[in-house]
Amino acid sequence: MKSESLRMLFQEPGLDWLLERLVRRIERGSPLDTGSLIRKNATTDERRAIDDLFGRRSSSGQSLNVNLKNLISHLAIDASVLRSVVIALRGPISKLRESREIEAGEWNRLFARWKKRIKKKSWATNWIEGLEKNGQLKRAVGREVKLADELLCQAWTILDPASHDEIFLASLAAKITGDSHALDRGEPLSSLCLRAIFEREGIDGNTTADKRRQAWASLGVTVDDLSAPVLCLNLRATSGSDAAPWIDWHVARGEPFFLPWRQVRGFDPDPEMGTVFVCENPAIVSEAATRLGSHSRPLICTNGIPSTTVKFLLKRLAERSLALRLRADFDWAGIKIIDQLHISGHSELWRMTAEDYRRGKPSQALTGKPHTPTWLGDLGKVMKKSGMAVYEEELIDFLITDLRL
Repeated sequence: MKSESLRMLFQEPGLDWLLERLVRRIERGSPLDTGSLIRKNATTDERRAIDDLFGRRSSSGQSLNVNLKNLISHLAIDASVLRSVVIALRGPISKLRESREIEAGEWNRLFARWKKRIKKKSWATNWIEGLEKNGQLKRAVGREVKLADELLCQAWTILDPASHDEIFLASLAAKITGDSHALDRGEPLSSLCLRAIFEREGIDGNTTADKRRQAWASLGVTVDDLSAPVLCLNLRATSGSDAAPWIDWHVARGEPFFLPWRQVRGFDPDPEMGTVFVCENPAIVSEAATRLGSHSRPLICTNGIPSTTVKFLLKRLAERSLALRLRADFDWAGIKIIDQLHISGHSELWRMTAEDYRRGKPSQALTGKPHTPTWLGDLGKVMKKSGMAVYEEELIDFLITDLRL
């Protein structure tokens, strides 16, 4: 049968499925003269077209089975002729195996280039290797290698600075990408950055809203001006300032209150407070409010990794010559918190010495990467030798005594 006649024969709409299956075989480099092609739930038109192709009586049933060897024999052609007909009807067909090998090579070169670029930072190497293994980056860009490179460049611009200067998430997104929503929850760039932050800080920002806030806060980024408020107890505002009336109401009753970013920006602290204490866990604030109420010294809680709002508030206090007494859990995350909040000349430790550590009852083994700034004395060495964490709650009686007016 001539090729022209074959092309006309295969243009029957009921044979579209057969042509597509033959295209897939060509893409895979599979032979066209062996095996069978099965069509489940075939329509009446598809069955009629196959019967006509084989020149046989009308058949019945729910599925079709086309034996390729029998098809080649019936048409009195060879596999090469059938291949040319399929290509003539469907256009040039690249071999899927070859195209995938080319694509795989492009991805390998991309990851190799990025591993070389960030090799001096172990957390970044873990991040890139994780993306290479789990396919997250490929899924995010629809397998477009060039787009993946652009996305990694944007992510690295966000991640590489030690900290951004109190910037909002939407503003950061607009600055880097031109799209203020590029770092919204679930967006590809946001997911890549949060995964990297998890490798660097151990905070999984893809789990809860609070973890997401903490993750971005570790980069000096605020999610918005109402989230991540600072928990305070007896922190007083200057008399006559806008915030003084409602803050005084809480202070008079010894009730904790929250200061969101919008209010912290204009907060004018009362310099008569003298010293402000800082802890990590809300439980300490709650206990101080319960036991001491209005007789507690001013207390601020970071609630884990300090947000940009917390850092800004402490800077504002230091600018007003208020002394800061800092503490957190005796674990590596807590030590890092203290280091982030330390303001030279304005802050000192609050029961965060090696002696204080020994007073507590160890709760569980230390995890994470040791963080031991030299200004903390021998605390880091003692903790590393012990291998155990001690949490603030273990020292609650000592802390309450320090807070009592």
